[in-house]
Amino acid sequence: MQTSLQNAKLSWNDAGAPISDSFEDVYFSNDNGLQETRYVFLQQNNLPERWLIHDRPVFVIAETGFGTGLNFLATWQAFRQQKQAVPETKVSRLHFISFEKFPLTRQDLQRALCAWPELTEFSESLIAAYPAAIPGCQRLRFDQGNVILDLWFGDVNDLLPQVYSPRDGLVDAWYLDGFAPSKNPDMWSENLFTQLYRLIRPQGTLATFTAAGFVRRGLTTVGFEMAKMPGHGKKREMLFGRSQKTPNSPLSAPNSVAIVGGGIASAWLSYLLTQRGYQVVLFCADPDVAQAASGNPQGAIYPLLHKPADPLSQFFSSAFHYCRQLIHEVHNQSPITFDWCGVLLKAFDEKSSQRIGELLATHFPPELIHGVTDGALFPQGGWVIPDELTHTLFQLAAATGLLTQHFNCEITAIHEQQGSWCLSTAADESYIATVLILANGAEVSRYQQTQTLPITPFRGQISSIEAVTDKENATPVVCGDGYILPARNGQQVIGATYIRNDTDRSVRDSEHQENKVKMQRTLAVNSSSHRIIDGRAAIRGVTRNHFPVVGGLRSDAQLNNELTQHSSAGGLPDMTSNLLIFAGLGSRGLCSAPLAAEILISLLLQEPVPCSLEILRELDPQRRQLKPLWRKQHQKSVRSNTRI
Repeated sequence: MQTSLQNAKLSWNDAGAPISDSFEDVYFSNDNGLQETRYVFLQQNNLPERWLIHDRPVFVIAETGFGTGLNFLATWQAFRQQKQAVPETKVSRLHFISFEKFPLTRQDLQRALCAWPELTEFSESLIAAYPAAIPGCQRLRFDQGNVILDLWFGDVNDLLPQVYSPRDGLVDAWYLDGFAPSKNPDMWSENLFTQLYRLIRPQGTLATFTAAGFVRRGLTTVGFEMAKMPGHGKKREMLFGRSQKTPNSPLSAPNSVAIVGGGIASAWLSYLLTQRGYQVVLFCADPDVAQAASGNPQGAIYPLLHKPADPLSQFFSSAFHYCRQLIHEVHNQSPITFDWCGVLLKAFDEKSSQRIGELLATHFPPELIHGVTDGALFPQGGWVIPDELTHTLFQLAAATGLLTQHFNCEITAIHEQQGSWCLSTAADESYIATVLILANGAEVSRYQQTQTLPITPFRGQISSIEAVTDKENATPVVCGDGYILPARNGQQVIGATYIRNDTDRSVRDSEHQENKVKMQRTLAVNSSSHRIIDGRAAIRGVTRNHFPVVGGLRSDAQLNNELTQHSSAGGLPDMTSNLLIFAGLGSRGLCSAPLAAEILISLLLQEPVPCSLEILRELDPQRRQLKPLWRKQHQKSVRSNTRI
C-alpha cells in the first residue's frame, strides 16, 4: 500500500471550478457538474428506482475518484429524499465507498463545495467529518449510521485488491470516475477493470462519463456487458455496464446475535447491531455491565502510532477518527461526559525522548499529532468516562427494543449443536444461539474452543488521588511513565500497573505507590503529598502484535484444510463460521473498540469492511497458526510479479 500521501494541488478557473495541477483536468464540469453527476451516475445506474426493489437492506455504491465529494453528496441527497418520499423503501442504509490518491485539504474541499448551495447541509456534514490524509480506509457515519462513507486514501490500483469481498460480490453500482483517461492513464488499467468486476455483485451496474474505446474493451474483457449511452451536455457518448455474474445462494443474515460479555466491547457491538435493526441477546456474568476495566472513572483516548503506512498505525488512526465520531453520535442521543483536551506524550528520559522524536519524524498529519516543547501532542485526543459510556451504549441499544440482557449469567462452556451453539451457565442453565460472539475480555480464553487465542492476561491497577491542580481539565491527558488524567471533582486518575499473568482483582497498596512513582517521573513533581482516595484493578487481554482479536473462529477441520491445502483464500475471513471473537483490546480499547466492532459486524453481515485485507489478517483470531502460510503465499506472489 502507498506509504505516504500528498494532498491535491489545485488551481481555480474563471467559473470557480477546481483544476488539478497534476492532471490538468477539472474536478467537475463547468456546465453544471451537479447535473452531470445526476445524469451520468445516478440516472444511468437507475437510481433511486433500484432502492425500491433491492434484495438487501443496504445498497453499496463504489467510485474510483472521490475528488470534491460531489458524487457522494448528490447520491446522499437523493437517498434521503427517497426515504422521505417513500418511507417503506426496501433499502434502509446507503453505503458509499470511494478511493482517492490525492485527497483535497479541508479548506479546498470547503471552497469547492461552495459552488452547490443546495447541498450545503450535506457538504457541511462532510467537511466536519473529513479525516486526516492517512493511507488506508476511514469510515464516516452520517444520518445516525444510515449513510456510511468509506474513504480509501491511496492509489486505487493498490487499494482495490485489499478490499474484502463476500463470495457473491460487494458493489451494487460503480461510479467509474477520476480524471479523463488521456489525463490519467495510470488509473485506467487492466488491473482496475479486473478488480471492478471482482467486487461487482450479480445484477450490479457501472457508469462512466468516458466513451474511450480501450475502456469499453477492457471492461468487456473482464466480464461486463457494455453499451454506449448518450453523454451529458456537450459530450456525445458515455459508457454503461452490467454484471454478467450468476448469483450464488446468498448467505442469510442472522435473526439474532448472542454476545457474551458486559464491557466496552459488547457495548459497542450491541449498540451498532441494534442500530442496524438486529436483535441482540447479552449474557453478562456480573450483576450489571461495566464491572471490570470498563467501569473505570476516566480513560484516555488516543491512537497507537508507528509509521503512516504501518498496518497497526493505519488501524489505530482510523479507529481514533471513528471513535471520535461515535462518541459525538452517542452524546447527541444521550449526553455523556468527555473532553477532547488533547493527549500529551511526554518525554521523561532519554529513551522516551528518542522514541517520540522518531514518531514525529514519520510526518503524520499535524492535526493527528505534532511536536511540542516537551513531547508530542495529539490535539484531538482526550478522555471519557468508561463506566458512563458503557452504560449509555447498552441503554441506547435497549431503547430500540432489540436488546435482551441476562445478568448474573456466567457462561462456563459452549458446544456446537446442529449448526448452533449451546451455552451452559454456572447455574446449570442452557441457551441456544445461532450466532455467538465472545466479547468477555481476558475470560475469552476459558473455553475449549478458544484456548489457543493469542491473548495474555495482564493485571492493571489505577489510582485516584487528590488533584495535583485545583483547575478542572486545566491540562491535557499526560502519558509518560504511566498516565495522568485531568482533574475532575477534585480528583485525578493515575496509572497504571502492568503485570503479566496476574488475574487477581484486589486493590494493592504497593501498586498505588508504584502509580505515584510513575506520576512523579512523568510530571517531575513530588507525589508523596498526594493522598490516595480510591483505586480499581482489572485484567486486560493483551496481544503480542497489539491488534485486537476480531473475526470468525474456524473449526479445527477448516483450519487444517487451509494449512494443508494451501488455500488460495490465504486465510481470509471465512464467515461461514457462527462463532466469532472480539477480544484482546489491551490498554487501548476505548480507542479501538468502535472500529473493531464495526469490522466484526461488517464481516458477519457481509457488508463493506472498513479496513484492508492486510489488517484483517492481523486481526484474525487464528493469525498465529496461519501466518506461516500467509508468508509463503506472499513470497510466491512477489516472485510471480517480479520481472526477470
